[in-house]
Amino acid sequence: MYEVDLLIPTARFVFSVEGDGVEVSPEHRSPEAHVEYARLRHERPLVGMTTFPNTLLLRGPRTIVVDPGLHLQNEPLIRALGLRGLSAADIDLVVLTHAHLDHAGACADLPRPVAVHERETQASYWPLVGGLLDPLVLERLEGETGELTDGVEWARTPGHCEGHISLKVTTARGVVALCGDTIGPGREEFDAMEPSGPEAAELLASWELIRAWRPTRIIAGHLPPFAP
Repeated sequence: MYEVDLLIPTARFVFSVEGDGVEVSPEHRSPEAHVEYARLRHERPLVGMTTFPNTLLLRGPRTIVVDPGLHLQNEPLIRALGLRGLSAADIDLVVLTHAHLDHAGACADLPRPVAVHERETQASYWPLVGGLLDPLVLERLEGETGELTDGVEWARTPGHCEGHISLKVTTARGVVALCGDTIGPGREEFDAMEPSGPEAAELLASWELIRAWRPTRIIAGHLPPFAP
């Protein structure tokens, strides 16, 4: 059995620039801030957004961090562990649902073994994180499914990217699904089981797999935890 702890919750920070002035939106929640970002892009010439994913701690037979986050989260991540009586040395494994920089950057201050699907190491964006991760011990996951440890299984769930994985975590309150960016930026399409876009077929298959786990709670990369 594992416990799932939200170390750092997801947030989005939207800003716009006009002349030498910078305006930051007070809305930081996800996905609400993503909607604000889309709106402002139609109204203002220069708009940006910084996004933090949910960073998770799994405590059980092994101590695991899932998706450490942006490099901006390096120190906050270490402090969050410290508040729980842990240091980087206490972490047995870091798991990346995928190797996008906003999920992997904070590995810089967490020099522990990293599990990532081998398809991510072949992706065009791998050089952005490869230099950061190459000095670390990489556990390259292969195939479609596997087990990281007793109580934590993984499955490839493409749609957001080819090497994306989701985790099935067994807890005292049932299965918790950690599914990274397979669901998002909102959850309406997932609730309706009606994905859109060029990867719709892959997403639907991934969503069906996640639902087949019968999770009591789902934690996506950029959404508050929810019950399906």
